[in-house]
Amino acid sequence: MSELATVSAEIAPYLAMAASSLGTSVLVAAQQRITERTVDAGEGFFRRLLGREADPIGGGTEPVLDVDRATALDGSLARLDDAERRALAEAVAAWLSGPVTARDAAGFLSHLAPHLSGTTINSPTAYGDHSAAIGVVNGTVHLGGGTDTEAAS
Repeated sequence: MSELATVSAEIAPYLAMAASSLGTSVLVAAQQRITERTVDAGEGFFRRLLGREADPIGGGTEPVLDVDRATALDGSLARLDDAERRALAEAVAAWLSGPVTARDAAGFLSHLAPHLSGTTINSPTAYGDHSAAIGVVNGTVHLGGGTDTEAAS
């Protein structure tokens, strides 16, 4: 399930953006497609969010979803096996049934945590420019909503 942890951390900010910008009905439909393995690279959920015009979505305080990023995210979803897809779909369903105030990336990841054996997801807070609140980490660290990762040592 390590692939699920990586993919989930990557898609969480974009799911939160979709929930706030486009409404939960879009994500309910996506949850069903994830379970049925109909989310494939090139024809997946994130490409569908962009629509036919493929105009970027987001910006400001939200991550930007453009054609290249959507294609990469759909490719990540396509790599998940059946068990990982079921776990992801269950987490999306639980997240959407929860309070609206918890429909952010951290809220989504908290619903996924029980499906990730040996993985701990924390949401520490740090203040100031370029601040990071990190203890000992063995794995991959995802900071902010960006696409870059830094390997921990």
